[in-house]
Amino acid sequence: MPTQNDSAVTSSRDSTLGSKGLLASELNVLIAEDELVMRRLLKQSMERLGFIVTEAVDGDDALLKFGAQRFHLVMLDVLMPKRTGFEVCQEIRRQSNVPIVMITALNRPEDIIQGLKFGADNYITKPFNFKELEARIHAVIRRSMHLNHHHSFEVAEIGDLKLFNATQEIEIKRQRVTLTPIEFALLRHLVSQIDRPVSKEELLQEVWGYLDTDNLNLVELAIRRLRTKIESDASNPTRVVTMRGVGYKYCVASPD
Repeated sequence: MPTQNDSAVTSSRDSTLGSKGLLASELNVLIAEDELVMRRLLKQSMERLGFIVTEAVDGDDALLKFGAQRFHLVMLDVLMPKRTGFEVCQEIRRQSNVPIVMITALNRPEDIIQGLKFGADNYITKPFNFKELEARIHAVIRRSMHLNHHHSFEVAEIGDLKLFNATQEIEIKRQRVTLTPIEFALLRHLVSQIDRPVSKEELLQEVWGYLDTDNLNLVELAIRRLRTKIESDASNPTRVVTMRGVGYKYCVASPD
């Protein structure tokens, strides 16, 4: 993988966080990163945020340690030996909805789509600074806790679409479809604003939990991925339609 250096993550000494860190109680995070300097910097940063850190040096090590204890957050480098971060993400998603953040030097749209496809919640590109990392982790954990503790419905039915909150599955025309946590949250927010255009900024704020106008392509790519699962023709969408210059709108399809 590309060589990293100390500038990849700003030292936590530069952070303005208080001594108690991000969380009132400590949570477990698994950091899977094969490059030693980066792994140590991430460990230092996450401990500053109040996490108990477990380190993994490759993809196999990450899955072994994930199976051995409960984690509240997983951070995966993409270019790891033995198994890539994408492969590890896919395997973890078969077992758990734990928040997953991909950390990578890759910034191509197809790489971000790949991460979303396998169930990643967020995507941080190297190099990044501590404040950026802090904001993303705040957002991921806050969204996870909201989904776990503040369900507003068990099943919602809109036209020929049903959303099952507990399993984060949907049913379209009596066919079950499994979504990743981000895909479900994205669709859920669009449906909650039915027939009203929703901006990319609003989606980034409400679904990912933070607003960064330089990261709006994450919304575009997630919408593209969602359409492959819910549209009859993803290239000609009729459910999640683009409102040019505004954002996106969910349109109701009548039951058969």
